[in-house]
Amino acid sequence: MKKISLLVCGVLLLAVVFLVVPVAGVATQIAANSATTQSAIVGAAVTILPSVIVTNATDNTPVSGVSVTFAVALGGGSITGETATTNANGIATVGSWILGTTAGSNTLTATNGTLTGSPVTFTATGTAATSAPTISSVTPAFGYNSTTITINSIAGTGFSTSSAPGVVLMKGGQTNITATGVTYSSATSIACTLDITNKQAGYWNVIVTNPDGQSATLTSGFEIKDSTAAVTLSSITPSSAQTNTTVSITSLSGTGFVVTPQIILRRSLYNDLYGTVTATTTTNIVGTFDLTNRVPGSYQVCVINSGVDPVCGLTFTINSVASTANGSINVKSSPSISKIFLNSVFQGYTPMTLENITPNTYTVIIRSAGYNDYSESFAVTAGNISY
Repeated sequence: MKKISLLVCGVLLLAVVFLVVPVAGVATQIAANSATTQSAIVGAAVTILPSVIVTNATDNTPVSGVSVTFAVALGGGSITGETATTNANGIATVGSWILGTTAGSNTLTATNGTLTGSPVTFTATGTAATSAPTISSVTPAFGYNSTTITINSIAGTGFSTSSAPGVVLMKGGQTNITATGVTYSSATSIACTLDITNKQAGYWNVIVTNPDGQSATLTSGFEIKDSTAAVTLSSITPSSAQTNTTVSITSLSGTGFVVTPQIILRRSLYNDLYGTVTATTTTNIVGTFDLTNRVPGSYQVCVINSGVDPVCGLTFTINSVASTANGSINVKSSPSISKIFLNSVFQGYTPMTLENITPNTYTVIIRSAGYNDYSESFAVTAGNISY
């Protein structure tokens, strides 16, 4: 309060003026300090703890030592630290907030009845709990440590479809390999890219982690192969069999075979014949080939280690059904790979031996694009080869 003296016409007047000045440091308002909306799985704790800040309206300075009461308003959850006192920064934080067990809206209030802005309301949406993911297989199941490999499918269940899961290869004593370019087509399949260049050869665990933190592990689910281990082929037993039979390969010898190789009989202009592998080591493969309806002749033996080109180098012969009462016709041409017709019936491509031919006189026609047909008659006799 100030006193002001005035002299008016010889009369001294006293005027009293009252000035109201706010007192700094007195709490006058409350507001949210943390995010006011978030989500969490039902029955689980929120990740962002609700907090408020108490300030003085005059200069917006934080005020410490102010009591704030937190309470669940909706959703049926629970909290700890219901009563909190603002710290030196004017902030009070609830101890914890666990959402109710029903999906939907949950609210929490922070109250101090004398402050402007009270109560402050926080909202958390409870989402239905999801099952943990599972992994059943990885395709391909291995690759070589000289390149980046594309995983076509990690098959399983419960993969996130809202945002991409994380994929990691893990091996004891080694740095984790994190997948890049993770995509997904459904909750049951993930595709990704793994840079395994110069990584340790051996079996690695495959781990898929959903954004909610739930994860699945396929132990030894992916194998990294040493790219320096070259495949070689040395022998195949047996090296021939009759068409329309199933032949058992008792030994395909070589080096560098992987756990699950593929074996193939290959012939130019014909579909590859894939065999069935029944046992394998790094130096030997055992399996079978189904020769049903396969054209007699010479085939290349090839081995494929998954993800690399086939290695070929041996010859396997498919024979026609043996008969001493019949003969054969050996057909060659220039250019080679020309069509062969026996009495106008297509037989295959040159060079080729037409086997198990009933004795008689036959007309052989050789046909190649850009050339005139060549035709010649042959007399086939029992046990002989005609050229």
